[in-house]
Amino acid sequence: MISHRKIKNPVLSGFIVLSVSIVIVIFASRVLYTQTVELLTNNLRQRILTISITAAANIDSNDLAALQTETDWQKPEWARVTTRLNKVKYSNEDIVFMYIFRKKANDPNAMQFVADADSIDPYANDSADSTRFVDVNRDGLIEPDGPDKLQWPGQDYPEAVDISEAFEAYDSPLTSRELYTDAYGTVLTGYAPIKDDSGNTVAVLATDIKADDFFTITRQTLQPFLIFIVFLTAVIFILEIIIIYSWKKYAGSLEELNTQIEVANEKLKELDQLKSEFLSLATHQIRSPLTAIKGYASLMLEGDYGALSPRVKEPVDVIMKSTENLITIVGEFLDISRIEQGRMIYNKEKFDMCALVKETAKNILPNIEKAGIKLIDKIKPGSTCIAYGDKNKIQQIIGNLLDNSIKYTPKDEKDAFIEISIDEVDDKVRVCVRDGGIGIDPAEVGKLFNKFVRTKDAHKTNVTGTGLGLYIAKKMMEAQGGTISVSSQGQGKGSTFYIELPKS
Repeated sequence: MISHRKIKNPVLSGFIVLSVSIVIVIFASRVLYTQTVELLTNNLRQRILTISITAAANIDSNDLAALQTETDWQKPEWARVTTRLNKVKYSNEDIVFMYIFRKKANDPNAMQFVADADSIDPYANDSADSTRFVDVNRDGLIEPDGPDKLQWPGQDYPEAVDISEAFEAYDSPLTSRELYTDAYGTVLTGYAPIKDDSGNTVAVLATDIKADDFFTITRQTLQPFLIFIVFLTAVIFILEIIIIYSWKKYAGSLEELNTQIEVANEKLKELDQLKSEFLSLATHQIRSPLTAIKGYASLMLEGDYGALSPRVKEPVDVIMKSTENLITIVGEFLDISRIEQGRMIYNKEKFDMCALVKETAKNILPNIEKAGIKLIDKIKPGSTCIAYGDKNKIQQIIGNLLDNSIKYTPKDEKDAFIEISIDEVDDKVRVCVRDGGIGIDPAEVGKLFNKFVRTKDAHKTNVTGTGLGLYIAKKMMEAQGGTISVSSQGQGKGSTFYIELPKS
């Protein structure tokens, strides 16, 4: 008999679920946005410091000593310094300003300009000759009293009084503490001291780099995830309302309810098919931004965007590993979708199972050794075992079994091992993967190959996963006329997985 309880206010229930979903979406989006901005800002800090320090090292302090008053701009030293600054600035399209300043000789609490990247001719923008004009901030407009104002040696720099970093830069390179927005846009400034032959700081080189694109990049990165989350929230809400109203409508009569359950089961099958199609589409759409995130994280770790400090490298490494895990999960969901929709393609052929197992084990060997586990290869050198199936799918399954053995074998445990072997049983080839890991409770063996199932002792090795790997392996083996099975002597006594594939 089927029992039921009437839901008094389904609208309220749906509203609560929707409200909770919106709060979760807002919170997750905020966290992801904050972390992305912080990561991009730290990357920019490293880049701007590198540029500023390198440029400062190429400035001759003797040239700066010769630039004291307004008329000194006509000296060759002025041309040398401004030309070098100009070359660096226009080699980096997002640099807005690059200039040099120093403390006044008669007032160490005040600053004055020494040179500017665009002021090779400090009076160019005051002339009537438009061919001499310099568009300092590269916005297409000439504003002599605004962002395109040119400098000459000895000109006052009154704004520096309110910039603590300008004085701190006399001791060591640094960047402004926060992104700031002024009349020229959102910028971040890097400072590097210029020293004389005795190691004394004589001036500071400053580089303003525009950061307006940061927020555009962040929005572009987050947009696909936000659209997916919002869409998924809406689908959950709609489905919940449908289920609640359906339950309320048909709960009055048990006989009518049973009839409706049969109808609902058919609808659920259709929904399951739609779910699989939606999941396939969604995971395909997610894979591209994940791949992009992984690629850029990899480039950052490899130093393509400048050397990362330990403080920055650690979160980037977390992003890299988390993205790899997400890509693996996406791949599993795609396999599930293909299997359930009957779209999984199998390219069957005869192949050497011995060679395939050895090749797969060789590829995974670095991970096995890193975990402090010994690999025991019991396949005789030069032996061959011809099997018939999809070579790539079988390699994927064997790799999954070896990965599981690594994950469920306690790291650096004495006598920890993984053993691989092959034998022929009647008209089949059998591959055996045995380990000395945490083992499996005999009561759980029968359900281990079901969807979303993991052993209750998985937490002992701090392993995360979806519980889909063995389910996918089982479906792939059955589609090729093969089998997959497991045996274990119990908890703490290891496990043995077998796959069997026909010879022809």
